[in-house]
Amino acid sequence: MNNKLLAQLGQLAQRYPFCTACIVLSLLLAGASQWLRLDTGELETRQHDRAAEGDRMLKIIARGSQLRAELATVHAASQRITENLVVEKNIPENFWYFYKIEQDTQVKLTELLQRPALLQDAGATTTYKRVPFSLKLAGPFRAVIAYLQRVESGPRFGRIDGFQLQRQDPTTDKLVLQLDVELLGFP
Repeated sequence: MNNKLLAQLGQLAQRYPFCTACIVLSLLLAGASQWLRLDTGELETRQHDRAAEGDRMLKIIARGSQLRAELATVHAASQRITENLVVEKNIPENFWYFYKIEQDTQVKLTELLQRPALLQDAGATTTYKRVPFSLKLAGPFRAVIAYLQRVESGPRFGRIDGFQLQRQDPTTDKLVLQLDVELLGFP
């Protein structure tokens, strides 16, 4: 029976080739249409992801000049930090920094020592090193305070660990400042 039916369909196809081609093409197109309809959800998700990525790129491109300006500012700040780091072994230059402030503020620097650096944790990697100094200076109140402000806000990055301020002579306005400072340096 199946052979007889197939033989009749074959004769019809030979007799009407145009109709046969149209039927085969219609069946193929109906199958493709159904396949696309089932794949639409995945395609919509892909399109949504690509649209979101395009929006992000557009925002980055629009902010490109601002980002370049911010990057230049970061590079300038990093360069400024690097230029103002001390080198622990360069004692004359390190001392010059404190003596220069002494000249500018009119105080008398009576003692200046570069103390040994504190031990760092063995496992911790550090970008910078703390270089400790101990100094003693004498002068009028305004000059001593000016010296202290210059150490705090000068070009070198420093941290005051401790200080002791006392009057040198009760009859004068001269003070003595004992100061422990750490300057930021190369590792």
